[in-house]
Amino acid sequence: MMKSFTPKSALLVLLMGCMIVVIAACGDANTDDTGNTESGSDTTDEDQSADSADSLEFTMGHMNSPEHVQDSMAMTPFAEEVSEKTEGRVNFEIYPGGALGGPAETYDNIVTGGMDAGWGLQGYNSGKWEIHTAMHLPFLANGSAADLSVVAQELYNQFPEIQEEYDETKLLWAHAADPYAIITNGTPVESFEDVKGLKLRTPSDEAGDMIEAWGATPVSLPAPEIYDAMQKGVIDGGVLPVAALADFNIFDVVDYVTLGKFNTSLFYVMMNQDKWDQIPAEDQEIIEGMIGKPMAETAGEAFDQQREDAYNQAQEDGIEFIELEDAELQKFKDASEVVTENWLENMESQGVDGQAILDKTKELIEEKQ
Repeated sequence: MMKSFTPKSALLVLLMGCMIVVIAACGDANTDDTGNTESGSDTTDEDQSADSADSLEFTMGHMNSPEHVQDSMAMTPFAEEVSEKTEGRVNFEIYPGGALGGPAETYDNIVTGGMDAGWGLQGYNSGKWEIHTAMHLPFLANGSAADLSVVAQELYNQFPEIQEEYDETKLLWAHAADPYAIITNGTPVESFEDVKGLKLRTPSDEAGDMIEAWGATPVSLPAPEIYDAMQKGVIDGGVLPVAALADFNIFDVVDYVTLGKFNTSLFYVMMNQDKWDQIPAEDQEIIEGMIGKPMAETAGEAFDQQREDAYNQAQEDGIEFIELEDAELQKFKDASEVVTENWLENMESQGVDGQAILDKTKELIEEKQ
């Protein structure tokens, strides 16, 4: 049988309810580990969200190992300096080894936002930078990687036609490699005749045309695949910077390096435009003071240092370096003239003054000597 509800019981319930209210009120005033009351704390959930929103995190990808000099001596120091100078408001996290996409996908991934920023080789995107790749033309690579990198950036700065080639992204810096050589396994290239019939890896359309003009066969493949391709005999070698011997650790599949300043390649570090636009104006100004020519030169210096280290190690490993006689080198130059002529014709067909760009390229390179 249910017990009756008496006045005494009602009083007891009322007293218990009051005690609960008092306990709850005391709980609202509990102190935290610092001795401040939680109800009186200066930091609210809304404030914490605002602090988090002030810190921007961006991804930066590339195809190389973390030990590659463009990671360790250019991109990583850049990311650290950006974080420091913006007091942690802008941060780049670097993803090496193609973690965010392979070499040929890097540019498209940046444009679409698959990665926020990245480093890549212009040669992997045929036809995209036809004007700026004047730097790819044969026998212009007279200078260090640092010199050629500054020239590449200056061309971008001076020619609106080149700037338009990058209008889908925010270019952070462009740079070049140290002068390219012919590297081979098994067959030394000591004369113009020696190169004929060889299968050589090419980094760009212009380099491919140059190789073909020599009577060799150009083979296009990403740089990280060079080791396996040489080891398996898919290619006899390639046109590569000396620094690449170390960058891709191909010492034990290379027997000969024929020097000749045959050409160079352009590289980019760029950012998705929408992601760049998310950065507050004051932080954009800070970063603008870091990018362009200063970072181009830094990237070039990284390749120059790597070239020296690679050259020394190659000599220790017994790799033979070949200096062509002037008459033989001239044969390479004469055969390569058609590549420059074709580039000039292509520029004319597009209404671009290619001769002016080529002349300025030569002038800027000569100024660095």
